[in-house]
Amino acid sequence: MTFPPDEISSTATRRVVVMVGTDHHPFDRLINWVNDWLYAHPDQTERFFVQWGAASRRPGCPGGQFLEVDELATLLDQADIVICHGGPGAISDAWARKMVPIVVPRSAKLGEHVDDHQIDFCDEIAALGRIELAYTFPEFSSLLAKAESDLSRFRVLNSGSGADQAVAHLGGLIEELVSRPRRLFPIGEGRWLRYCRRIRRSPHITTGS
Repeated sequence: MTFPPDEISSTATRRVVVMVGTDHHPFDRLINWVNDWLYAHPDQTERFFVQWGAASRRPGCPGGQFLEVDELATLLDQADIVICHGGPGAISDAWARKMVPIVVPRSAKLGEHVDDHQIDFCDEIAALGRIELAYTFPEFSSLLAKAESDLSRFRVLNSGSGADQAVAHLGGLIEELVSRPRRLFPIGEGRWLRYCRRIRRSPHITTGS
């Protein structure tokens, strides 16, 4: 599973991978945003690939419900832009490829997750400059337009061993967070935010763009 092999570096043909993850809650909002953007940019349809998961909506572009690990890795290796939900795994996949993803956190009040831990987590990581957050469709469209015209904002700076260590360190902390039983992270007690602030205070972290 790959993108078309032509015009990889062309500004007009940025290759975009969208991931909603494997959670059983539908994330129709992100699929709708992608479809609305593509409706206004029909010439870009073949440059998108959407993993739609449990969404009841289908993307108006190439995609798949769930992907094998190697299939997803191949698509991400070829991607210029990554758009994803606020799951640490999806974000880490972008970081591993020196990319700053456009992130749309799932919202509990919209039935997209059991709570708002993605919002809390992503707000903290955004302060590091390692993700670009979109909470509305206009924000989503603006970020995608900026990525289409200038990828430098969506790349991790200081690439090399230092950046690799930062990504690995962040990924390790994230894995520690998500591997704990959920009862350890009631939002009211602020435990999730305290763990996120450990990331911000870490001397090993270097900001992105």
